[in-house]
Amino acid sequence: MDLKNSLLQVGQDHLLEGIDSLSEAERLQLEKEIASQDFHLLNQLFKEHSSKPIISTDDEILPITFDLAENNIKQDMWEETGFLLLEQGQVAAFLVAGGQGSRLGFEGPKGAYDIGLPSKKSLFQIQAERISNLSARAGHPIPWCIMTSPLNHEDTITHFEDHHFFGLPRDSIRFFSQGTMCALDPNGKAIKSSKEHLALVPDGNGGCFRALAQSGTLAWLIEKGVRYVFLYSVDNVLVKVADPAFVGALASDGRALSSSKVVRKKHPQEKVGVFVIKNKKPSVIEYSDLPEDLRSETYPDGSPLYDGANIAIHLFRIDALKKLQNTPLPWHSAKKTVFGVNNAWKFEQFLFDAFPLLGSMTLYGVSREDEFAPVKNADGDDSPKSARVMLGSLHKYWLERAGVSVDPRKLYEISPTISYSGESLSQTVFDRELGKNILAFDP
Repeated sequence: MDLKNSLLQVGQDHLLEGIDSLSEAERLQLEKEIASQDFHLLNQLFKEHSSKPIISTDDEILPITFDLAENNIKQDMWEETGFLLLEQGQVAAFLVAGGQGSRLGFEGPKGAYDIGLPSKKSLFQIQAERISNLSARAGHPIPWCIMTSPLNHEDTITHFEDHHFFGLPRDSIRFFSQGTMCALDPNGKAIKSSKEHLALVPDGNGGCFRALAQSGTLAWLIEKGVRYVFLYSVDNVLVKVADPAFVGALASDGRALSSSKVVRKKHPQEKVGVFVIKNKKPSVIEYSDLPEDLRSETYPDGSPLYDGANIAIHLFRIDALKKLQNTPLPWHSAKKTVFGVNNAWKFEQFLFDAFPLLGSMTLYGVSREDEFAPVKNADGDDSPKSARVMLGSLHKYWLERAGVSVDPRKLYEISPTISYSGESLSQTVFDRELGKNILAFDP
């Protein structure tokens, strides 16, 4: 069947208007993008989502409880187990890095953004150095999978090349792009961004499982003997990449296929997704989708009843990723302005919809001050400044805990190359590294 007839069948033949005026290269590009899309699925999603509530009144939603992992008597054992698994080559890191830094006034991959630390290190570099530290202790490179988007794929690779992959072996890193879905106008017609391009938008972080498999990266991990994959988002400056204790905790649980780090909500109205038990299965509900009466519900002391905030740090057994590569996740919709078209339909999948499909999971409670400083806004909360202050305060605490005499007026940045999470610090190390791998700065 030729292209015109196939598009006629799905009511999208308008995409070929003006094709005769295109150059051969432009025509081939348009045809390639059209062939990449499942218009039967897009039409189906448009029909379904026109009036589909995300939370049904029939859903049973209950709070989920968790404890801080640092208070568990098994913490030391978990860390030892995690380091053993790292040494055995059973752990990999999976970075979701498809975003741009446009909200921060930065034209480029978000991971390439410098949040203003005295070292001028990008988010990518900070994470790479944490991986480098663990790799040195494990005795071999830790595999690092980096999922980009069509918007930033080439720029991301160029950034790594320009920085010589931050000292990591090139063959220990795999780059691949997430999938895309064509945006639809309010009437369900596919949108073009230009005469030879469709309005393709990323298919959401839930597409990571499909992209991991289709890119050959899942097979690459399996071939290496990886059994645990640490999955995280690019914009958290405090993320403990491939955290050994987190890995050890899941490995010590014989039932669960996945685990997620979680922090307590600051207050009931904090705009974060929360972990719940939905219809007897562990789930995450976005802030905007959690009914107001549940969102406002509190314990007697005033703390939120639904208080387990999702911070996008997860750990999967490799068997879970094998299962999810062929398991369809639900699609979510949003109405946005896309290439000048108002109220356009975007469809995407969310990573957290995998949890109900996997059955048992564990929650690993951590302190916000230790592990969650996202960079999302140019100013105010979750900004470069707030992330900078949180990192500087945490590193100052590490030094004080190690008995180091510090300037009380200053904050400190400690390079991950000399300390992953506060270990190996002393007055001698401080005196030797100050101005080099330990830098002081003003709050």
